[in-house]
Amino acid sequence: MPGGRPLQPPAEVEALLRRMAAVLHADGEELIADNLLLQCRRLGEASRELLDRQRRSDAEAVVDRFMWIGAGVVMVTPLPGVDLLGTAAVHAQMVLEIGRVYGVTLSRPAAQDLAVSVGRTLAGLGLIKGGVSLLGSALSLSLPAVVVGRAIQAVSVAWLTRVAGRSFITYFRQDQDWGDGGLPEVLQKEYELNRREGALKSFLTAALQRVVEPLQRSQVRLPPRPAGPRANPRGGSRRPERPPEPPEAGGAGDRSDRAP
Repeated sequence: MPGGRPLQPPAEVEALLRRMAAVLHADGEELIADNLLLQCRRLGEASRELLDRQRRSDAEAVVDRFMWIGAGVVMVTPLPGVDLLGTAAVHAQMVLEIGRVYGVTLSRPAAQDLAVSVGRTLAGLGLIKGGVSLLGSALSLSLPAVVVGRAIQAVSVAWLTRVAGRSFITYFRQDQDWGDGGLPEVLQKEYELNRREGALKSFLTAALQRVVEPLQRSQVRLPPRPAGPRANPRGGSRRPERPPEPPEAGGAGDRSDRAP
């Protein structure tokens, strides 16, 4: 009929159904086994992804803890310049704990060697100098001169510890392998990720609370102690000493009227 809907005959599915029944009858058990195997494989992949996310979260918590420990070490005993080799003991312990998160047991000398290697590579790539410059520009404009030097040093050590720690996580996630590009590529990638505006802003907000504000409080001068009697070492105020009395006339102390 002109202008009407085209004629659509009903679908013929009888042959298809017979074919499906024949296949299921002949290969049904094998198809069920394949289906179960596929589901188990997907379940295994989901389990591995879940385990990886949990391990990564735990390892990042370790890194966050040790980066503030490193900053605290520098606050107490400032280094002559930012030198991660000076905090190698802290980084070695961080390596040991990240390894345990991933089920890897390292000896302390092996962890120390790994930490020193990362510190030297950071210095060789110029990332330590770049990180100090980056953080110095962000902090120097908002801090008083009395704390700016130590604050930049401590915050820089914390940030570079974060870069190194995230690199260690990559190393252990890849079964103790730095990948095709080696250690320099991993460090450069983490450096670029952590210098992005969002990541850097979040880090600086935490650094102000954990590093800068304690430094500023430590620089507050106490009021001068009021003058008064000196304290007695045995407790209480020390009594003033009485002046010596002059000797009595004619006494043992008067020798002027004695015969020579």
